[in-house]
Amino acid sequence: MNECQKMKWSGRAKVAFSWAVLALLATGSPAFASPAARSGKVADKPAAPTTAAVDAEVTLIHASNDADGGIDPRIGKLPNLGNYKSYRLLSRANVSLKKAVPTTTTLPNGRILQIILKDVKDHQFIIDTSINQPASGRDGGGPGGTAFLPLLEVRASVDVPVFIAGQTYQAGMLIIAIKILPR
Repeated sequence: MNECQKMKWSGRAKVAFSWAVLALLATGSPAFASPAARSGKVADKPAAPTTAAVDAEVTLIHASNDADGGIDPRIGKLPNLGNYKSYRLLSRANVSLKKAVPTTTTLPNGRILQIILKDVKDHQFIIDTSINQPASGRDGGGPGGTAFLPLLEVRASVDVPVFIAGQTYQAGMLIIAIKILPR
C-alpha cells in the first residue's frame, strides 16, 4: 500500500500532490539538473530582462503502457517520470511569455494550461502554472475558473525543460514540458 492510500487522500489531492512532487523533482533535484547546475557553475547564458518577452517551448507528451512503444525520438531525453512503456509526442509549440501576462495552451484533454512569467532571478525564470477546466456555463472555467491544478510555481533555466506530470490521459499520463528558449 502506498503513502497516498494510507492517508486516504481524495483523487484530486493525489493528482495535485503528484504534480507538485514531479515538478519539484524535475526542478530541484540534482539528478535532473543540467551538468552545469550539478557542478555548481552558473550557465554562461544571461537571463533575459524581466520586462522583455521570453520565448518558451511547450511540449505535450502522452505516457502509456502501450507495448513496445519506447520513447518517441522527437522527444529527446526524459527524466524518470513513472513506469510507462511508451512516451509519444503529442505536440510542440512555441509561446511568448511576458512578465505578469498569462499565456494559455489547450491540452489534449480539453483543460487549459496557463503559464505566467513571474520574475527572473539569478538566471532562473520563475513561472506560475495552473491547469483549469475549459470555459463552461456558470463556473466560468478557463483561466480564473475552476482550477484542477490551482497554482504551481516552477523555476526554469534556459534550454533546460521543466516537467509537470500526473494528469490522467487516455489510459496513461499527460506530461507537460516547458523550456525557456535561448535568445
